[in-house]
Amino acid sequence: MFKKAAFLVLLVLPFVACDKNDDDQAQQNTPVSIGFLHSFYEDEVSVSSNTIQYTNGFGTSLSITRLRYLISQVSFTNQDGIKTIVKDYHLVDLSQDNSLTINDILLPPGAYNLKMRFGFTEATNTSSVYPDLNAVSWNVPENLGGGYHYMQLEGRWLDPGDSPDEPYLYAYHTISAVQNPGPENTREDTSIEIDLGEITVTQGATQINVNMHIDQWFENPNLWNLSELNGLLMGNYTAQKMMQENGQNVFSLASNMSD
Repeated sequence: MFKKAAFLVLLVLPFVACDKNDDDQAQQNTPVSIGFLHSFYEDEVSVSSNTIQYTNGFGTSLSITRLRYLISQVSFTNQDGIKTIVKDYHLVDLSQDNSLTINDILLPPGAYNLKMRFGFTEATNTSSVYPDLNAVSWNVPENLGGGYHYMQLEGRWLDPGDSPDEPYLYAYHTISAVQNPGPENTREDTSIEIDLGEITVTQGATQINVNMHIDQWFENPNLWNLSELNGLLMGNYTAQKMMQENGQNVFSLASNMSD
């Protein structure tokens, strides 16, 4: 009888150990959130407005009436090189507060390299496959390559010398660069990998803030003249490549990252 009881205890112990390991892993995971902040030089941009209150590197005064952009492949890579994709894609909309944060991320404490992508890669940029993006008119017309937008930045701008009561409109829209717009178009990936460097996740809630420096879309390395490039940019291959170059300098970790 004693031998039989001992045998049963041995059978149960491995299952108890497995359950304990699972519980320990769950206890080690800590909540992480990523917030998206926006600035124009030293000014925080938190709401869309018709008010012309910013001046870009070219010297053009402008407003920001809309800002929406797509982030994809949000990943954390630990020091062992293990990569965890925590979000396939996320649409940030300046006018929607609930879109300015990615929540529900759980990671063990430690050091990670944080990366994400501006826009979709060609492999994932397939027309009409994302119902939530379709619902907010994020599609690109097929004659311009199809797929989805990367960003819609819109507003008004003033030409020096013109009346401040008669501003012009601009639509700074980024998509895959398209050659030969029309039925025979060819599409080139102009999405941007954003390497935000090393971050530390500590036990307890960790908040990571990523800042978009909106001014850099108009400045570095291509100084942007809105009097020449203010609309119809989606079918302009050269403009899309210039935007991609400027986008390399747009995102960074915000200095007010907190745990």
